[in-house]
Amino acid sequence: MRRLIGIPLLIAFLVFLTCGCRDNKAQHNSQNNSSLVSYAQYFQIIEGTPYDTLVSINNWESSADNIEKYPLIPRDNEEELKKNIYAIPIPIESSVSMSTSYLSHLKLLNSASCVKAMSGVAFVYDSLYIQMINNDKIVDIGSDASPDYEKIISLNSDVVLAYGIGGSDNSYIKKLRSLGQRVVIINDYLEGHPIAKLEYLKFFGALRGMLPKSDSIFSERANEYFNTRELLASKIDSTQTTKVLINLPFKDIWYVPGSENYTSLMVKDAGGEILGCRVGSTISSQESFEKMFSLGMSADVWINLNNFSTLQSIEIENPMYAKFPMFRNGMLFNNNKRSTAIGGSDFWETGAVEPAEILKDLITIFHPQIAKEEFGDRELKYYQQLK
Repeated sequence: MRRLIGIPLLIAFLVFLTCGCRDNKAQHNSQNNSSLVSYAQYFQIIEGTPYDTLVSINNWESSADNIEKYPLIPRDNEEELKKNIYAIPIPIESSVSMSTSYLSHLKLLNSASCVKAMSGVAFVYDSLYIQMINNDKIVDIGSDASPDYEKIISLNSDVVLAYGIGGSDNSYIKKLRSLGQRVVIINDYLEGHPIAKLEYLKFFGALRGMLPKSDSIFSERANEYFNTRELLASKIDSTQTTKVLINLPFKDIWYVPGSENYTSLMVKDAGGEILGCRVGSTISSQESFEKMFSLGMSADVWINLNNFSTLQSIEIENPMYAKFPMFRNGMLFNNNKRSTAIGGSDFWETGAVEPAEILKDLITIFHPQIAKEEFGDRELKYYQQLK
């Protein structure tokens, strides 16, 4: 599904709409898992004897069946692996990836070569993976809506890295398992906290038998994010908060993320306040154009504007947008600086493992003078200013 209508728009849409599921899953939090996972709500790593277990918490099941457990068994223990279709041979050496969002985690662990096939190869941004695709080292297996099952089976990979969406047809997962394929469910897109998304490094570290390395990288990058956040907090007070208008209407509805949403937390940590944001909610609210237009008149900045890259294109979309003061001031920024012609987005591909870089981008947009003092002449990495 993510691949069919363009990764940036759909993943952003899923982030805004589905993080609300987290409210109902909080009981599966770290109070029941090992200390190996601290921020993520949708997976656990449980240390045990004789094998550690990777746990995924699915979002489309409302019963106890929403928890899937994957024993991590040494790959040379063929007898034990044959007993359980959910058991994963560790370390995995080959995989089929149903989402581009998994690529950056594997690359950080020097494990890009583990990806043997993908869904949505046309949306890949990373140059290493593009080279692998062009050299036929990564096979295109079609979309998750209609994957090439014969091709997947012929690859004989260790595991299929998949995801499911509540209210959608996730039958491809059952179909793959009925064909003898080991499938691991990954719900990274549901996580509401930037560091929770980053923590999926541990998920892939567990699959690769590289937990110490993944934990080290995670700690380093999480600390960079928190240190950057605290640095800004020491420089500003509540009177210096930047007012932020976010998104464009989707089918005549203006979706605004709740205050506990991934994007909202990033904006808050960068010294911004999303206008129309419902406090205490992870769920995106559906607002009218009239309400958001009124709020937009007081906004300092407008961000996350679908795939638009120029002020003219925004004005053509709706001439009323040109009435915004921040439009006249040129304070429109989109997170599509690193994107492909058909909608592939590095913001969603690599940005998940670089939360500090996104945070620095937002600080540069909201508080340019502070950014200049602290970051020097650093250019925006994931965002670009519309001209």
